[in-house]
Amino acid sequence: MGNTYVSDRRYIHRLLSKTATSEEVLIVTSYDYFLQKYDLAALLKRYKEVILIPHSDNDDYLLNHTVRPLLDKFEKIHLVTNPQYDRRNRVIYELVIRKNKSIRITTVYDFCEKYLKKVYIPDNISEINPNLLVIPVFGRRIRYPKKIIDITISIILFLLTFPVWIFSFFRIKFQSPGPVFYYQERVGMDRKPFYCIKFRSMGLDAEANGASFSKKNDSRTFSYGSYMRQTRIDELPQIINIFRRDLSLIGPRPERQVFTETFDELIPYYNYRHNIKPGITGYAQVMYSYGAGIYDARHKLMYDLYYIRNWSLFLELKIIFLTAFVIFGKRGR
Repeated sequence: MGNTYVSDRRYIHRLLSKTATSEEVLIVTSYDYFLQKYDLAALLKRYKEVILIPHSDNDDYLLNHTVRPLLDKFEKIHLVTNPQYDRRNRVIYELVIRKNKSIRITTVYDFCEKYLKKVYIPDNISEINPNLLVIPVFGRRIRYPKKIIDITISIILFLLTFPVWIFSFFRIKFQSPGPVFYYQERVGMDRKPFYCIKFRSMGLDAEANGASFSKKNDSRTFSYGSYMRQTRIDELPQIINIFRRDLSLIGPRPERQVFTETFDELIPYYNYRHNIKPGITGYAQVMYSYGAGIYDARHKLMYDLYYIRNWSLFLELKIIFLTAFVIFGKRGR
């Protein structure tokens, strides 16, 4: 997708676009961890070049020997600033002004939300400002259309997939004796626990060694269980959770309490995702690749918070469409 230029031990990532129509160059003063390959692909359609500046112990060397020469090529500069790197931001700004270039400045918070459609969560705990991020609780204006969508699509989905329920019942019984449905306690809205219902896709001893994240190609699944997970058939019984008002169709994925307790301690703003009902599918599920652990939970949270802060009927329908694309394509991002 691009080239990496190395100068001694100091380096930047310089990504060259072949499709962008803009003559603008994007400079990100510190890209931490939040720029994924999907983000970079989108940015390279907008900018001629994207310059990502990593952490460095010698900013003067890095900026003067690498950034300064690149500025000669462009008349327009878009600088994405990070409060953690105030000095670096000032140096780049002065370099641009000295060369009489045009510059626009966007904070990393605004940049993520406007261009990447996710909410920036600082990687450095010292940057955390609990007053900076306002996360709303859905009012009637949002709850009512969501409820109509939930009930309507759930009824249609149940009627269309009822033969799959019957088929799955007998296949599970044949391949893995035991209960057909799997009940697992999850954390819902306002941290209230509920039992999430799924078709059982693993053996009865799957968690003999304790709770653990599920993963792709999980060895604990039996043959048809693996197929159900790949095609999301195992998620169908969660329609019952929607009728019970435990779940919404769209929302943050409900997690187990043993994991949410850890995430609450280690991931800033994680508790905000409990402001709304969790969902069978969600913005994070269709925008982020399958993953587990703190790193992936932090990335997914950025999308969940964007969904809560920027809910619209269009976004709701878009997620439903993308979910269908993922299911019928038998793949995730």
